[in-house]
Amino acid sequence: VLTGRLAERQAELAADAVADLQRLGPTFIKLGQILSIRPDVLPPPVLAELSKLQDRIEPFSSQEARRLVERELGQSIDALFSEFSEQPIAAASLAQVYRAKLRSNGQEVAVKVQRPAALSTISKDLYVMRRGVGVYEQLVKRFTAQTTDYQQLLSTFAEGLYTEMDFRNEVGAVSGVRDAAHEAAAVSAEVCTL
Repeated sequence: VLTGRLAERQAELAADAVADLQRLGPTFIKLGQILSIRPDVLPPPVLAELSKLQDRIEPFSSQEARRLVERELGQSIDALFSEFSEQPIAAASLAQVYRAKLRSNGQEVAVKVQRPAALSTISKDLYVMRRGVGVYEQLVKRFTAQTTDYQQLLSTFAEGLYTEMDFRNEVGAVSGVRDAAHEAAAVSAEVCTL
């Protein structure tokens, strides 16, 4: 009977969970995103709700974003950009993106702004999670034969989060894709002229 009632309310409960994950912040949004692609773990109505965390995250204040850009780059938005979108064109768990045009050369760019206090929030969340996982593992070892290394799972999750928060990694990946595309185009042009 209980299982039947829970099954009937899966989507509603999952919607509540998505709202809670967003309130808890970037660490938990990212965890929800990971779960949203696990049909082996969660039923379809829950996956559908969690998938909203992939691309429908509430943006933070654009005023705050502008202050963060100015502080990080050491100049005013107006000094750096001839155009800077009023609202983000995308908002995600760790950052949001603005469309802008460089004042220096007119190049259109995307300006990615990390959520305020994301690093400290994530670090605190992971500390608490690590402590909780330690207690959980002790209980699991005591009462079951399960051998999953939850500390290692959490470490892998944490490594991914910290890697994603360092935007230099993204720049390196984009540069690698750009270089590969140029190389492929050159090879293609050479093959076409043979």
